[in-house]
Amino acid sequence: MATSSSTQATAAFLTPIEIALKESLLLPDFRDVHLYAYSKRAVVNEGSTRIFRPLPVVAIAHILKQTEYFSGLLTSGFSESNDPDTTNGQSMAVIRPEALESEYDYESDSDLDEEDSVVATSGSEDDTYSEPAGAEHSCMIPAIDRDMNGQQAIRRRILLPNIAYRTLRACVFYLYTGKLNFLSFRSSRDSRDAQILKSEALAGPVAPACSPKSMFRLAESYGITALQNLAYNAILANLTSSNIVEEAFSGFYWRYDRLREHAVSVLSQNYNDHGVQVALKHTIGRVANGELPHAHSLLLSLLGLRIAIQPPEIVATENSAVRAFVTFDLHVF
Repeated sequence: MATSSSTQATAAFLTPIEIALKESLLLPDFRDVHLYAYSKRAVVNEGSTRIFRPLPVVAIAHILKQTEYFSGLLTSGFSESNDPDTTNGQSMAVIRPEALESEYDYESDSDLDEEDSVVATSGSEDDTYSEPAGAEHSCMIPAIDRDMNGQQAIRRRILLPNIAYRTLRACVFYLYTGKLNFLSFRSSRDSRDAQILKSEALAGPVAPACSPKSMFRLAESYGITALQNLAYNAILANLTSSNIVEEAFSGFYWRYDRLREHAVSVLSQNYNDHGVQVALKHTIGRVANGELPHAHSLLLSLLGLRIAIQPPEIVATENSAVRAFVTFDLHVF
């Protein structure tokens, strides 16, 4: 007897998304892992930066495990989560309310929401951020629930302390669907970005949005190559003559050779632009004053590329040759 196409369809192997949907028929909450990431940044009165307010991305472990990083994380004893505690006989996952000093190494992350500067006195109650009583996102949450049959349903709760909540949420949605929205750089956001953020806030039909730089950092760290390439292309699309000096000499680009070299290329292409020359004069002054210690490699790359494009005229005397090398077309000095 021939098998109908509908029967063949129901007998087919399920995709990770379909497996999750199947599990949703049996469990009251089939999203069995809560990934926490910090969402806010504030400058305290002494000038230091605080990264705080962890929020959860409630996810499906079965789908996350299709990615090598999350597979290792979810099967390694949850080394990135805090030690468990117990309250009223239930297992609790303690999520630190703010990042430890130097734990979040990208303080200019635009995916962190800016909070008004915090005035804190050493030893005061303001020194440690905590959620208000009854807040939706508590820092200590039961890690064990019950399924519909009364069996324990363990929900893993893990803190990822050096990734912004907005970036993490967009990453998880991408792993589900292959879709995400990249915002423009914060310095050049326009009506399109405002519309995306507004639609997102109203639960509109748009994929979660994030900074391409923040996503590149996450994808590079987690080894998600396809996502890293998407973020890379979005970063390049955002580089213009009006922002290339600020971007190229920022602390972000020196971390990644491929991005730094491309930024140098864009900077060189726009080198004769008046705005670029003005910005370079100011920025190179800051480099000379030691304000941008990470910028030496980029400056060397720029000098090398400019020499290749426009070699200095070599003259007879040694001093003249040195002077020609230093000033060959860097008239910004």
